[in-house]
Amino acid sequence: MEIVLYQPEIAGNVGACIRLSANTNLSLNIIKPLGFNFQENKIRRAGLDYHDLASVSMYEDWGEFKNEINLDNVGYLSSKGKNNIWDVELKEYSHLVFGPESVGLPDDILEESKNIITIPMTSDSRSINLANAVSIVAYEYLRQNYDK
Repeated sequence: MEIVLYQPEIAGNVGACIRLSANTNLSLNIIKPLGFNFQENKIRRAGLDYHDLASVSMYEDWGEFKNEINLDNVGYLSSKGKNNIWDVELKEYSHLVFGPESVGLPDDILEESKNIITIPMTSDSRSINLANAVSIVAYEYLRQNYDK
């Protein structure tokens, strides 16, 4: 399973996801445009010295990403999802896509699939911080696939 950040806006969140990628051995894919300069110090600070240990791929846009993978096995994280991450087999997904911090995944992307899943949260909540959401889902994937 690989993590996909679609048009992330906050450097610190991407840095935290790079660090998570290095520590979980889950590849990270980032789809431009970004809401910041990728060389920003905030990415370096949040990612610490993990940049060389993480597997990170960069795509110019959604179209380039779509041409590289089979969308049938992609899961989309959204507060609009009906399927809870605890009720689905995350190993069925080759990639899990997370949207930008301020607006989430756009409807045209969500309409491409029925694989829309959500992280449970209280009904009056709008969303969870991107880096936290990626961490929750990554570790649920690892928990589901843990070899004892």
